[in-house]
Amino acid sequence: MKKSLILATGLSAFVIGAHAQSSVQLSGLADVYVGSMRMAGDAVSKNVVNSGGMTTSWWGMSGSEDLGGGLTASFVLTSFFQMDTGATGRFGEQQFSRDANVSLSNTLGTLTLGRSKAPNFLPTVMFNPMGDSYTFSPLVLHSSVPVGTFGAYRWTGTVPADTGWSNQITYSSPTFSGLKGNLHYQLGEQGTGANESAHNVGLNLFYSAGPLSLTAYWERDEINNPFPPNAVLASGTQRAWMLGGTYDASVVKLFATAGKSSNSASTIDKQTTSLGISAPVGGGKLLAAVAHTTNDVANTSRTTATLGYDYTLSKRTDVYAMLMNDKITSFQSGNSFGMGVRHRF
Repeated sequence: MKKSLILATGLSAFVIGAHAQSSVQLSGLADVYVGSMRMAGDAVSKNVVNSGGMTTSWWGMSGSEDLGGGLTASFVLTSFFQMDTGATGRFGEQQFSRDANVSLSNTLGTLTLGRSKAPNFLPTVMFNPMGDSYTFSPLVLHSSVPVGTFGAYRWTGTVPADTGWSNQITYSSPTFSGLKGNLHYQLGEQGTGANESAHNVGLNLFYSAGPLSLTAYWERDEINNPFPPNAVLASGTQRAWMLGGTYDASVVKLFATAGKSSNSASTIDKQTTSLGISAPVGGGKLLAAVAHTTNDVANTSRTTATLGYDYTLSKRTDVYAMLMNDKITSFQSGNSFGMGVRHRF
């Protein structure tokens, strides 16, 4: 009896230990809002129930395994979806276009293979008060969201290679005295021919010390993402960079960025600056931001300003209300308003 008890106890400990060595998690975020949207140049306002007011809705799986000796293997598979229709993607792209990668990490850093974030993504969304809102964040709109119908855009984003890159090798460093960074290289997979060597390359840096945080990114783009993932950019090689900073004074958090993008065809030379604040008010935060971009080649500019309030219901759920004004040279300005719910799981 005693031997059986000892054996059972040993097996239980082994099973518990085995489970502690690896894990798989299902997670995601559901965000839907109702509002009236009118961007600069739109003829009329459009009343909508749309997905992704403050964060693009997504779901996915991630897991890790302790391989021993300080080495850990991990995977991430996450996909965008539309809360209002159930459709896949932000705008119809393939499954798992948010993340599809595997990685190995130890004290020297992390090496990731597959589809993952581009160099521009984290600096852009972490250094503006509206975060990764592709609907209401002025900086994100100027960086990544075109205005107008396909083929007749009134405005195109300053970063043409998207916020995620396929066929990518990424090295992420450990944190040294508040400083860490990521190196990105995307293979073009063009085969033989004139575009055989086409690829994307970039890096970003993050520094944090008390209330102060700083960032910088630079990227050189030749490959588009994700439609199709290996297409060579029609406008030629494009370079983009940005510097950003935040300062948290407790009663208010300040945001500021400055950046530029240009291409080898000399058809793009855009400079963007943004300012923002986040202030705790009641049970939530008052948010305000403005971004201004000039296109030196076309002698045009765009200014977008957003004022809103994000109220926290719990650690997983918040509700928000946003008011936005959008202006582009030679087009009538547009005003938008939205109220929504964001839930993390």
